[in-house]
Amino acid sequence: MQLPLNEIALFMTDFLALFGVYLIVTISLNIQRGLAGIPQFGLMFAIAGGAYITGNMATRIAVWILGIKTDLDPVIDCTAVLSMVNPMLNTQPMTSFILILIYLAIGATFGAVLGLIQVAPAIRLREDYLAITLLAFAEIINVIATAYKPLLGGAFGVQVPSVYGWAGGYRYGVATLAILVIAAISYLYAEYLERTPLGRTLKAIRENEVAAASLGKSLVKYRAIAIVIGSALCGMAGTLWTLYGEYVTPTYTRFYWTFLPWLMVLLGGIGSNRGALLGTAIFVALDKLIIYYKHSFEAFLPFDVVWLDYILLGIITAIILIYRPQGLLPERPYIPKDIRKRIEEKIKQF
Repeated sequence: MQLPLNEIALFMTDFLALFGVYLIVTISLNIQRGLAGIPQFGLMFAIAGGAYITGNMATRIAVWILGIKTDLDPVIDCTAVLSMVNPMLNTQPMTSFILILIYLAIGATFGAVLGLIQVAPAIRLREDYLAITLLAFAEIINVIATAYKPLLGGAFGVQVPSVYGWAGGYRYGVATLAILVIAAISYLYAEYLERTPLGRTLKAIRENEVAAASLGKSLVKYRAIAIVIGSALCGMAGTLWTLYGEYVTPTYTRFYWTFLPWLMVLLGGIGSNRGALLGTAIFVALDKLIIYYKHSFEAFLPFDVVWLDYILLGIITAIILIYRPQGLLPERPYIPKDIRKRIEEKIKQF
């Protein structure tokens, strides 16, 4: 089956946007699990938090910055308010750009705060108990967003301003480019962090908590730092995904926003940023191809085709864990330049 050119463009735009968002999330997980050794099974908490706070505050902030006077509630009456906001944003690209930066800052800040709230009661626990606690926290945010209508208007969600509307027909392309830029910055930051004293300390704690503690390194402090950094990235990912779709509902699930990022990191290699990049690309490509083509196999399957992507991803996961548990691009040991130079000098002496 051959896709028309416009459908190929739509497929690539959708693929790259989802890839960029997931790359930010997998980089976040790699910082928390790969560097610090934290079993972060609560990624959804910060991701959904960033998305939901953006849904709640985006229109309010846009109304304030644009100087619109209205008595309508930006959440409950979002459609009426956005009918005033969007036409103005469509002619003001600089204002839209400023709003994007503000939303990202809010998403990152709120994500970091949620990360602290999430880990505060459990940060001293052993890995297995910590993992269970973090997993339980991830379910709380959806319950709150659904039950507390002033947050997102209830189960039906809320629209947000079209901050890319000024781009016209290239709106989704520009939105995708913005996501990829933030994803690239996140990747470069993770690469830099790994080479800093903080990154090396986090690795030392991951490898041997007792030895690190005996050297005066506070496990609680460094775990909290890793979770704050990772949760801030997750909050930005939620914000970017909300701005891309211009709509948010309390439907974030553990499968897509916790388990899939874990599978991506496992496929690429825990602790390897290059692995996170490769694993994300492979899983997102497989997911999109399955979604696009799964109905072609409907006549040949003994079960409902809607379960095909779950089954195939499960099979892929089993294959990874059995035959390549270290991942496709395992973590490479990093040796600082000064130490590497000393080693080379010692070798030359012999």
